[in-house]
Amino acid sequence: MKKFLIFAVMLAVQVAAIAGNRISGRLLDDNDNSALTGANVVLQADTSKVLFVSVTDGTGHFEIKDVDDGSYVLRFSCLGYEPQSVSLANLDGDIYMGEIRLVPTATALGEVVVEGSAVINKIDRQIILPTSAQRKASTNGISLLQHLQVASLVINPLDKSIKTNLGDEVQLRINGVVSDKNDVMALHPADIVRIEYHDNPGLKYGDAAAVVDYIVKRKETGGNVAADLTNGIYPVGVGDYNVSARYNRNKSVVSAVFSWERRDLEWTRENYETFVYPDRTVENREIGSPTKIKYDRMNLNLNYNYADDKNMLNVAFRNIYNNTPNSFYDRNSVLYQDGTAYNITNKQKEDSYIPSLDVYYQRSMKNRQNLYVDVVGTYLKSSSDRYYSMSQAEAAADEIVSVVDGERYSIIGEAIYEKQFDNGTLTAGGRHSQSSMNNVYDGNLSSKVDMNQAETYVFAEFQSSIKKLNYRIGIGAMRTYYEQGGASQEKYIFRPTLSLSYNFNDKVFLRYSAEMSGYAPSLADLSDVSQAMDLYQVRRGNPALHSVTYYTQSLMASWRSRYVNVELFGRYSYDDNPMMEETLYEDGMFVRATANQRGFHRLNLQATVQVMPFKEYIAIRLTPFFNRYISLGNGYTHTHSNPGFRGSIMGMYKNWSMMIEMNTSYHTLWGETLQKEEKLHSIAVGYNTEKWGVQMMLMNPFTKRYEQSVENRSRLAPYSQVAYSDDFKRMVMVNVSVNLDFGRQRNAAGKRINNSDTDTGILSGNK
Repeated sequence: MKKFLIFAVMLAVQVAAIAGNRISGRLLDDNDNSALTGANVVLQADTSKVLFVSVTDGTGHFEIKDVDDGSYVLRFSCLGYEPQSVSLANLDGDIYMGEIRLVPTATALGEVVVEGSAVINKIDRQIILPTSAQRKASTNGISLLQHLQVASLVINPLDKSIKTNLGDEVQLRINGVVSDKNDVMALHPADIVRIEYHDNPGLKYGDAAAVVDYIVKRKETGGNVAADLTNGIYPVGVGDYNVSARYNRNKSVVSAVFSWERRDLEWTRENYETFVYPDRTVENREIGSPTKIKYDRMNLNLNYNYADDKNMLNVAFRNIYNNTPNSFYDRNSVLYQDGTAYNITNKQKEDSYIPSLDVYYQRSMKNRQNLYVDVVGTYLKSSSDRYYSMSQAEAAADEIVSVVDGERYSIIGEAIYEKQFDNGTLTAGGRHSQSSMNNVYDGNLSSKVDMNQAETYVFAEFQSSIKKLNYRIGIGAMRTYYEQGGASQEKYIFRPTLSLSYNFNDKVFLRYSAEMSGYAPSLADLSDVSQAMDLYQVRRGNPALHSVTYYTQSLMASWRSRYVNVELFGRYSYDDNPMMEETLYEDGMFVRATANQRGFHRLNLQATVQVMPFKEYIAIRLTPFFNRYISLGNGYTHTHSNPGFRGSIMGMYKNWSMMIEMNTSYHTLWGETLQKEEKLHSIAVGYNTEKWGVQMMLMNPFTKRYEQSVENRSRLAPYSQVAYSDDFKRMVMVNVSVNLDFGRQRNAAGKRINNSDTDTGILSGNK
């Protein structure tokens, strides 16, 4: 027995010696300390021969076993991050490497090729790595986003606007710099390393519902010239043109982007109205004839950027110009009332230009600290002329004339401090805006509005993780202040947030978010002024409006595999005393006004299924959705349910691409008004090379009548409006793009915050 025990001990020692050493550790994102799932860990001998390969799990951990004594090099890599290597000299026992942080990179992927679009879920965003096939099929940053088929984004194929599935506006950024769609249109898809979609943005992004950040390369010398030109073949009255140039020299970058969006089309409008007077009811049936809608919108962005290892200065001048000689609300129509016909004419022209100067400074300090400061000054000049007439046969016309001239000055300042600890990241900051508005209303109802406005917002947020559980907790507060005609008001709103996410493994992800926040009234709604809409109605501002507090919760779950991706999303929100419309009857007129009502509930549910049967060459996406609204006014209750779906089929082969999309109408109930968006479907086929591309698109090929509609459910004055156009039916568009690069590549430095102001504060009498 004794000999047997000695033999067993000797055998165990020998097996342990054969087993060798164990190397383990954990990989984290250096920005937010989140775990890097699916990262590669390679062990090499001094001769560079690969000995072992490991992949991190859902918590970022890795382990390499049975390593002999000796000297090695351990290499870490993950798509979208700077690679790192560590030398292990004279390894003679188990070693735990601890937490190893990889820095997000804006450099090229080099020889790394992504097989199938990779999506990495984090607590606040999705990191999306485009494939080379998706880049080849795309002509610019917008079309690349279309080919990525992000589950919760909707891209209008005509005007290239980007919204969430819930209809919220999406903030666009390039290397952290707040940009617009025209800047993104100037991006070369080959230069886009990854796209970070912040579908759960933190407090430092302010009120942004979602953020799409393009991480791109930056030239060291030389630069880029690009053009993206879209024009209608049938009809010819549609055009979107984008031209850009960028020049880099050492640490400086100078860039310019010019865009021009034009429309010259015809719309036909139908209005059905009921006016319930104390002693009678009037029914109006208004049938329009095709009426011109025409506008030109031009944007110019001039930008200078200087960046070194610790500092970055960005100075941007922007100017937005809008000329609308024929507005969307123009119409020539016949109104039928109690067997009598009246001729209706409604004409409105608008002009505005909004120059702004944005000065931004960023500094990286020791001990993983960062400081961001941004100051934006804006001047807004606008004018609006409206003429409305209602006449019968040869009788004198009843006319409404409104001429509005407005000026507004604003300055916005923001500062954000960021500190990274070993166990998390602390972000804190503040934002203050100050503006002064002067609008002069001349016409049937003349008045002048002078208003001062201020808003202050401060916040602090901490993000960290406990094993597989990632959490983010924040606290903020905002103050709003208005002064008009000697009267003033202010309100304070508390803004806490909480986000929890859990990576079960590299396939299953779950996230819960809750937020309490607020929003302020628009300047137009606050204006102490009235504007006649027609002979029956007046629209009136309300200086007594106060800011609103809202509460929202959301739950997202996703499951990803090689061929099928599934994402489930649900959101419930409640607005307490929201600013919604109400209709009053005063002095023989119906008054459309906005007031703080009782409450508003909304429930949004959606499921997205993406199937990729042949790698990235074919991708099919189906998104059924359901919206439920409950609008609680001071004197009304309205509910509405809106089921629908969105679907697309995308095909790519070499330089060819095809996209087929179909969307049912998306409905939004707010107050007493239900808006029904257009039903969109399109077919696009394109061919792209590295330097140029061409695409043909057919809009709404199966539509009998392209239309948008609005319904009002007021008890006193309900109405139904329909606007339709044959010009948007079976529309044929052609797109030509050119993108020429010169120079070498280096890392890009991006800014984190930016602000803009485009609210003219004009109350309109259009309907």
